[in-house]
Amino acid sequence: MSIEILDPRQGPTGGMVEPAKRAGTLRGIRLGILWNNRPGGDKVLREIVRVLEERHEFEDVYFTKKPYIGNEAPQEVIDELVNRIDAAIVGVGD
Repeated sequence: MSIEILDPRQGPTGGMVEPAKRAGTLRGIRLGILWNNRPGGDKVLREIVRVLEERHEFEDVYFTKKPYIGNEAPQEVIDELVNRIDAAIVGVGD
């Protein structure tokens, strides 16, 4: 299965992207949380992590945020996530 990713700011990407393989279980993974810096989003994401941790034993949880609400996450933030985690949750607020 392939999905086509379109970025409305730049037009079609011109290629197909294979989705990431899904983990069979969340137990023992390194979970990444990327908050978009909107008000309240951090509280929602931390509660989601709390609930998930009750059901799954994560090796680590890495929480980070975008520096500004209105921009995409800088490449260094994405790179740090990719290097430190196995799966990610990205969330909003308000």
